[in-house]
Amino acid sequence: MDRFAVIMAGGAGSRLWPLSRESRPKQFIELCDGKCMLLQTIDRIREIVPYDKCFIITNKKLFDITRKTVEDIIPVSNIILEPMRKNTAACIAYAAMILKEKAGQGVLCFIPADGYVGDENSYRAAVMQACRAAEETNNLVVIGITPTYPSTGYGYIHIASEKAENGAYKVERFVEKPDLATAERYMKSGDYLWNSGILVGTAEAILKNVKKYLPNHFDSLSRAVKAENNGQLPLAIENAYNMLENISFDNGVLEKCSAISAVKGRFDWDDIGSLGALPRVLGTDKDGNAIKGNYVGIDTSNTIICGNDMLVAAVGVNNMVIAVTQDAVLVCPKDRVQDVKALVGRLKEKGLERYL
Repeated sequence: MDRFAVIMAGGAGSRLWPLSRESRPKQFIELCDGKCMLLQTIDRIREIVPYDKCFIITNKKLFDITRKTVEDIIPVSNIILEPMRKNTAACIAYAAMILKEKAGQGVLCFIPADGYVGDENSYRAAVMQACRAAEETNNLVVIGITPTYPSTGYGYIHIASEKAENGAYKVERFVEKPDLATAERYMKSGDYLWNSGILVGTAEAILKNVKKYLPNHFDSLSRAVKAENNGQLPLAIENAYNMLENISFDNGVLEKCSAISAVKGRFDWDDIGSLGALPRVLGTDKDGNAIKGNYVGIDTSNTIICGNDMLVAAVGVNNMVIAVTQDAVLVCPKDRVQDVKALVGRLKEKGLERYL
C-alpha cells in the first residue's frame, strides 16, 4: 500500500511571538540546525515517504512562504491550501479527501510541521510501525511519546497495558492537559503517553470516522471537493469552511472512536508550544541560560535569550525570557510564557497588527 505524508503547516504559533509572526509562523523560523521546522520535518520523513508523495496543507495566506521554503523539494501541486484556520478536524478531513481523489487508497501520515525530534532513527521506526499497524488493522493509529517528565502542557493518551502482535497498544482514552499531581501519577503508571499530534491511517479509515463523528464536516467538504473537481464554484471550499465547527480532530473524532491504536515513540520530542520550550530544544549553558543569537551577560541565570543578529546584554537577570527582533522586544518571567498568546490578543485590540 502506498504511503503519503501530509505535513500540517497552517498554524499561527502566536505563543512564540515575537519570533513567530502571522506572515512567518514558527514552522518557518530557524531555531536550531540551520533549517526551519518545516524543512526539518520533511527531512525526517523522506526515508519513509518520497518527496513526490509528501504533501503540505497550510493556510492560503501562507502559500508564498510555503512555496519558497520547499521549492525544488516538494512539487507545488502538493501544497493544499485551506481558506481559513478551522482547526485540525477540517485540515485532516479536507486533506484526506484530496489525497483519496488524487491517489486512491493509501496510508496517510499526518504530521505537525512544528515539532522538535531528538532521535530521528527512533522517530522513523515509530512512524514505520504506525504505518504497518494502520495497514494491517485499518484502524486509526496515533504516536504517543514516552514521558520524560510530568508535563502539564501536553495532552495524554491512556493505553492498555498489553500490546498487540503488531506492536501497537489499544487506546483506552485521550485526556486533556492535567495538573501537576495528575501528570506525576500518569508518568509513574507507565500507561500514559504524551500526545504528539501524529496520526496515521488509511484514507478510507480516516474518512469513515469523519463521516461517523463529524457528519457536517464530511458532507460539506465532500460537496466542495466535488464542485472543485468539476471546475464549478471557485469559492466552494471557502463556503464549506465557513460552515464548519472549529474543532480539533482529537476532540471531534479520536475521543469518540473506539478502534484506535497507539505506537510508543521512544525519542526526545517537544511541540515547541511556547518560548518556555526553548531550553529543551537549544540546550543551556553552565548558568542554565538558553541562548539563540548574540548575548553577553553578568550574573544572569536560568533565562531564555533570543536576539538573533541583535546583541542582548543582561545584568542580574534570573528566570526571565528576553526575545528581541528588529521591531519588537518581549520581556517576561519564564512562568508567564503561556500568557504571550493573550498579549498578542492585546496587541490586536490596540490596533498594533503591524507587529504581528
